[in-house]
Amino acid sequence: MRLKRISHRLVLIGFIIFFIGLIGSIILIKTGSPETMELPNEYLNFHLVSLYLQPAVFLLLYNQILTFRNINVFITVRRKRRWMIFHLIILAAIYCLLFVLGLFGPYFLTGYPLFKFGSPILGTELIILHVLVFLLLLWFLVGGYNWHRPYLLLLIVILIDLIYHYYIEKNILVSYSPLYDELYRAIHEIYGGF
Repeated sequence: MRLKRISHRLVLIGFIIFFIGLIGSIILIKTGSPETMELPNEYLNFHLVSLYLQPAVFLLLYNQILTFRNINVFITVRRKRRWMIFHLIILAAIYCLLFVLGLFGPYFLTGYPLFKFGSPILGTELIILHVLVFLLLLWFLVGGYNWHRPYLLLLIVILIDLIYHYYIEKNILVSYSPLYDELYRAIHEIYGGF
């Protein structure tokens, strides 16, 4: 009975993560300006994904990991710790896939251009890099299964996500298109939508 309840909870959390991505995508599409609508601008330049949606997914996954941490003693006695960590890594990958499908799926149905202001190759690399960093951070959270201070790990992961978004990703976006540079936009008097 308890195993059935846990499996239902895993599926429910998966649906919640999918709907978080879906609602975030709808918000980004509805509030975005049609003149500047492109995939990197909506999902990488704006702060909704990295500041609100991804930390929510981190919290939901970490709640699942801490649930399984309660039975860590029983898993260790049966020498199934690697098996458990492997399955938690698979769970993190599934949650990442559900979030990405919910986040990027509606944009492909809108008819807006994917890459309007820069190279499609570099834009695709930016999107893939963002998803890979998100997946690696989810996998890093799986380490909380064995860590003595699990909530500190959650805080570290959220800080790494924010540092990546504000310092690394913003600088890479400038190489994708100079329109993402605030100084360039101020010199050329380009306002709104970025």
